[in-house]
Amino acid sequence: MEYKIIKQTKNPFLNREEIMIEIKSDSNPSYDEIKKELKKDNELTIVKRIQSNFGRKTFEAEIFVYGSKESKDNVEKIARKQKKKLEEEAKANEGAK
Repeated sequence: MEYKIIKQTKNPFLNREEIMIEIKSDSNPSYDEIKKELKKDNELTIVKRIQSNFGRKTFEAEIFVYGSKESKDNVEKIARKQKKKLEEEAKANEGAK
């Protein structure tokens, strides 16, 4: 998998860097593969979307790299299912103590 940065901008209001890359790969890359390839902090990197081009082996990915965990938590939303799962795990951990 090789990639080329198409667009890279800083967003000081949201304390993040917005990156758009083009990926050449035989198969659809996963979110984790893209994070690993970028070599940025895994905790602060969010892959928003991966768009494929039909009939080609190129993909476009939109990635946000936040400056701090606090700014990431303020901007990014947690899905209801994931939030409910986290709450259940927290309750289970409290019950086990």
